[in-house]
Amino acid sequence: MDKSAKKAETRNFLITNESGLHARPVSELVRCAMRFKSEITILANGKKCSGVSIMDIMTADIRKGAKVFVTAEGVDADKALDAIEKCLSQLAEKGF
Repeated sequence: MDKSAKKAETRNFLITNESGLHARPVSELVRCAMRFKSEITILANGKKCSGVSIMDIMTADIRKGAKVFVTAEGVDADKALDAIEKCLSQLAEKGF
């Protein structure tokens, strides 16, 4: 297998923070996603969003209880999804 080949991974997450993904948690999520080379997309409420666009994610109106599918495509896809999972968990713990 070519080590430089792009790899795509998708995971689903349940949004558990009380106020869903509003400005502050979205900005933290985008900051996390921007650390990786992989292209990150989020599918929520039938809308596909760029994982590095605050406005794109905000327009998806992601509320508590929403199921979101996050796809990372690139050489560091696994690491990106692990970091996003950790970020979403920390956001819920902080109560954002």
